[in-house]
Amino acid sequence: MSFSVRDGKFDVLVVAGPRVVQWPSVGVRALARTCADAGLTVGLIGGDTLFARGVAPLPGTGAWVIAEDAQGRVHRLHGRAVVKLAALSSRPDPFPGAWSEGLLPLTTALWLARDERFVFAPATAILGSGNGALRFGSRLLERGVSEVMCIESHTQWSSKRFAGWEVERRRFEMAGGKLIEARPLSLTRQGPVKIEFRLEDARGIRVLEVARVVSAGPFAPGPGVREFPPGSSLFELDQTAPNLPGEDIEGHQLEEDRALLLASRIVRRLRSELGDEERERVERIARRSKSAVRRQEAHREEPFLVAYQGKWTAPADAKRIRSFSGVPRTVEFQKKTASVECFETIGCRECQRVCPVDAIQFGKEGRILDEQACTACGFCLGACPSGATLMIDEREGRSSVELTLAWRGDHLWKTGELATLVNRRGEVLGSARVTGIIALLGQEAGGMPVPTSVPAPVQLVQLAVPGHLAWEARGLRRPRSAALPGDSGMTAYASGGLEGRVEVTLNGEKRLVRDKVNLTRALFETGWNRAGDSLACPDGSCGLCSVTVDGVKRLACRTRVHPRMAIKLEAPAYGTPAPLSSALCPCLGISREQVVEKIRQGDLRSPDAVVSVTGVGSGRCHGALCCEPLRRVLDESGIDARDWIDWRFPWVDWKLVPGERE
Repeated sequence: MSFSVRDGKFDVLVVAGPRVVQWPSVGVRALARTCADAGLTVGLIGGDTLFARGVAPLPGTGAWVIAEDAQGRVHRLHGRAVVKLAALSSRPDPFPGAWSEGLLPLTTALWLARDERFVFAPATAILGSGNGALRFGSRLLERGVSEVMCIESHTQWSSKRFAGWEVERRRFEMAGGKLIEARPLSLTRQGPVKIEFRLEDARGIRVLEVARVVSAGPFAPGPGVREFPPGSSLFELDQTAPNLPGEDIEGHQLEEDRALLLASRIVRRLRSELGDEERERVERIARRSKSAVRRQEAHREEPFLVAYQGKWTAPADAKRIRSFSGVPRTVEFQKKTASVECFETIGCRECQRVCPVDAIQFGKEGRILDEQACTACGFCLGACPSGATLMIDEREGRSSVELTLAWRGDHLWKTGELATLVNRRGEVLGSARVTGIIALLGQEAGGMPVPTSVPAPVQLVQLAVPGHLAWEARGLRRPRSAALPGDSGMTAYASGGLEGRVEVTLNGEKRLVRDKVNLTRALFETGWNRAGDSLACPDGSCGLCSVTVDGVKRLACRTRVHPRMAIKLEAPAYGTPAPLSSALCPCLGISREQVVEKIRQGDLRSPDAVVSVTGVGSGRCHGALCCEPLRRVLDESGIDARDWIDWRFPWVDWKLVPGERE
């Protein structure tokens, strides 16, 4: 057997790392465009036609990138600078059950949740308190899951004790979610939708019985952009935008801003002969993107934290809220107007973008509402991803105040129904009658046109609220007696019938599964998923989901169900061995304690020395599972791993067969 190697040279190579989705992402496009505009040659390696197999750093600066195309031809490409787009890891620090069939990464949970028949009820626990965790928890609650808990184990995010925006925490708690500070102790799967999850908090040990445990993170702050070795022009950019813009606004903005900042850095390094005008353009991009990144992270430095007296906002904070530049101060007594109650400095500007009369602007104080210009159209309510905008009408002569709140739940409201009102942290204040449904925002629902970034139809619910609750009530729920059922049952998938199902043989047993679906999804739906299925890689790069289909070894994530297929699993669906379930490196069974001991015994002082001695990350997944937890272990051991990048070759299981070279 022979293979051909094709050489190429570029100034900048941007490479998709394992498990990357949405290629080229918003950050890749911004970086490539900026570098190309400065006269640099840029190559993109990723997608369905050209697969990166690894990077071989060169002495000094630059590297060879080894890639394979769809025809199996090998390409050796030289880049003076190389940028690897890295998929974010959401794996927590090791504990018994952390690597088991019972723990779902957020990316996999989002993929499975696209089919709303996949069961997350009656309760789901989410590890982490970032915007992704809080937003996913809110969505589960809005679709009918009765109990969702976000569990924060880090508890110190600069001046905050949770990682996400205040408005996302507010939305989550108003929907009925609970934020818990605790440390995971163990996870044991007892059935398709039954998991025993043990935690330790300030009061002691608590045991949760949940259907799912989702790992979302983040579990430690990260730089987002790394260069390693220093001065090598070999970079890693975190992919914070794996989802659609409407599902992750801050992730898209953060990746784009970081990419622009990195691009300006690369241009200045590779183009030393820039003219004055070009240099000023690059410097302007750097200043603007650096300021934008700081703005994205400012909410942790200057958080908006509300104090309460019982269920009521403390007087000092109530005064702060009423004096905020985004809320109305006088006009609400004359007409209906918007109230933009996003108090922290964050990067989201969706409300400003959709306002047809430019009534919402941004200044040093944050959002600024032009009360006179506001027409109460409701566009900002539909566009706000966190539900932080509402409309208020306090005109004199009325016995109640009219509030209009956005509703994203699956079960829509009708005029005349009674709603339960909650405050900003989800505590029940009273009830109010629905007096009208102003509009249903979203093209699919036939409502008024709104930007495509709105991820789902949004119902605008008009309520008659007692006057003393006008500035306290900010969320609504259905009364308990009228609560509608969400997901339920003892199966992993609420099928609703046998239509579209085919018979297959699974480990010798006949099963009915949905025809033509991804086999990984089918294993989750039948409750036969294994620990190795948890990543559900879009590119099959981890290689952990091996199955035998009709006598041929395949990857479940790259296989479709067909009638009468015979499936044999290479690992049990239940009971991941205890040493592996709590391992730092599950592929090789290496524990956290073993790594720490090797560091101590060998007086190891660099990340490369640690991975060389311990072998962590050299197993089947090539570090997809253990790289980020290892980074945290190194930090705790006094080894600076903040900017370390694992450049070991190859990134996936891949063998080169010697032969002819073109």
